[in-house]
Amino acid sequence: MNIVLRITLIFSLFSIAAAQQPLSWKNTNFNYTANASRINDIRFLNPTLGWVANGIGQIHKTTDGGVTWTKMLDKTNYTHFRSIGFFDSLNGYAGALGWGDSVGHPNDSKDTVILYRTTNGGTNWNPVTALNSKNIRRGFCGMQIFNDSTIYAVGRVRGPAWFYKTTNRGATWTAKDMNGYAAGLIDVKFFSKDTGFAVGLTHITHELSRAIILGTTDAGESWDTVYVATRTNEWAWKINFPSRKIGYVSLQRNNNLSPVFVLKTTDGGTTWNQKLFSNTGYFVQGIGFLNDTLGWAGGTSLAPKQTTDGGETWTSLTIGNSLNRFWKINDSLMYVSGAGVWKFSPGTSLGIGPNADAVPISASLQQNYPNPFNPNTSIEFSIPEEGHATIGIYDIGGKLIRTIFSNIVKKGTFTVSWDGRNDGDDDAASGTYFYRLETKNSTQTKKMILIR
Repeated sequence: MNIVLRITLIFSLFSIAAAQQPLSWKNTNFNYTANASRINDIRFLNPTLGWVANGIGQIHKTTDGGVTWTKMLDKTNYTHFRSIGFFDSLNGYAGALGWGDSVGHPNDSKDTVILYRTTNGGTNWNPVTALNSKNIRRGFCGMQIFNDSTIYAVGRVRGPAWFYKTTNRGATWTAKDMNGYAAGLIDVKFFSKDTGFAVGLTHITHELSRAIILGTTDAGESWDTVYVATRTNEWAWKINFPSRKIGYVSLQRNNNLSPVFVLKTTDGGTTWNQKLFSNTGYFVQGIGFLNDTLGWAGGTSLAPKQTTDGGETWTSLTIGNSLNRFWKINDSLMYVSGAGVWKFSPGTSLGIGPNADAVPISASLQQNYPNPFNPNTSIEFSIPEEGHATIGIYDIGGKLIRTIFSNIVKKGTFTVSWDGRNDGDDDAASGTYFYRLETKNSTQTKKMILIR
């Protein structure tokens, strides 16, 4: 057997074996505890090479599918990154909210630069000074690398509304004022160089705003209103098309109002219909589908939900919290970012992963962070040998209210998170709680405080 045939056969057998394994969500080794800001955007060029950007000016990179992460940039709270995209392994862009996003708010971005560029894979980032935000308030939220020369982007989440485009890999940019169409734009999706959608809000005040979807057929020169929600207190947040005809839009329902819907189209975006997501208040943001029927959505505090029937029904599952951006690689591999980075791929481990830099010599349970917390907190624990590990949450009376992890893990250091909800998917009340690590040879318990 010649060497090419042998390699092909080995690869084929490996692929078949991988395909036969169940697909599941598992935590990558991103150290969210040390970089505690929601990861707003994520981009992978292939199954192993990817970047993430968060709200405290950080950009991280992995070259091994999330096993290890390297911090490439840290501008602290001065810059609030919202989007990231790469043409290739060297050339990429990171979009930020820009100056004056929410004046007076402690997390208001002070950076007048709304777009940064790298030409060496993220090692160095330089401002694109043509698009500043000091004199003209604007920012980047959603970014689509359409092909090897074109980027479409929109912004910003709390207004004003802008549409951006480059057709020469960023040598020049056009910025179109969209405030005649919407008050703010959050995400964008193009199918051809001319045809695409942008989603956002009609008013920056929650109580007055409606979700809106805009469409263009001339590369963004003009736009039509495709959909406007009938309800107020709602923003359109993310748009996702698993196929050309089937698409979904998440609706951020503000002020804990209910019921909560997502939008679905079956005709390529011409018409949109509501699908019930939750009968109780839920702050939906990230939404992603592996195919036309299997998908997930999540928000800032509650357990994410899964649908297997194209959005007709949704059930809660454990991935992680604060989900914001899903990124599909292929039919058996997807990533999502939020309060960490998770990976949907063949394997049986769910919602958990080892931190690569930790080699424990004994089982240990760390104090949760932050503490006190509302509503999310992270819990780190270490296992010295392969075995079953369980993390349970108990109330002050010792009653188990939720098991946030129970699985067999290899030795290492792990991080899980709790969103302050019980097994009934209801908010746990303010107060003192205990979390317990149980392994083959050890049981450890610590106290934490939830403040609503």
